[in-house]
Amino acid sequence: MKKAFVLILLTMICLSFKAQELPTIPATGFSFPIGTKFTIKLTPIDSTNFNYSIIEFEKFDKTVDTYKHDDLFNKTGNDSTITFYFCFGTQGENEAEKKENMKVLLLMKNYTKYMLKYTSEIQRKENGEYESTSNIGTFPGAMGNEMWPYMIYSIGLREFKKMTYETTEPIKKKHASRGNR
Repeated sequence: MKKAFVLILLTMICLSFKAQELPTIPATGFSFPIGTKFTIKLTPIDSTNFNYSIIEFEKFDKTVDTYKHDDLFNKTGNDSTITFYFCFGTQGENEAEKKENMKVLLLMKNYTKYMLKYTSEIQRKENGEYESTSNIGTFPGAMGNEMWPYMIYSIGLREFKKMTYETTEPIKKKHASRGNR
């Protein structure tokens, strides 16, 4: 019964979101329910920061392979856009392994020319509070993924900004030091 209620609630959220006119007015952030595919278009607000609008939004209820999902994305996309799938993923040889390995995924492909960082917040309880979570950022032309071993009902993405030299230099130094071992 609880699963049916969750499914009905998520469907209503998706339908009400879908009923909004697209593209949305650019804003600093939005939240998205599990089981969705969406594309955002970045709009610069200064030399570093972006607002974004949602230009595509649809239900996505497929469970994907956690590690083999490149075919979800087009090779090329519109400039200044990022496509996301917020969905379930798993892997395994049989149903028991697949059930045990179920994860929540945020898959993305960045069609912009920027390395970007952003703030992400997750809602782990139905109608619960959002809590901050770390993310890897997103890189030009690259696919990325985030994964969690527990249920997430909704994810908020906000405050997209260009990564600066100060942001990326510690990463470069860390990787350079690994090569000297």
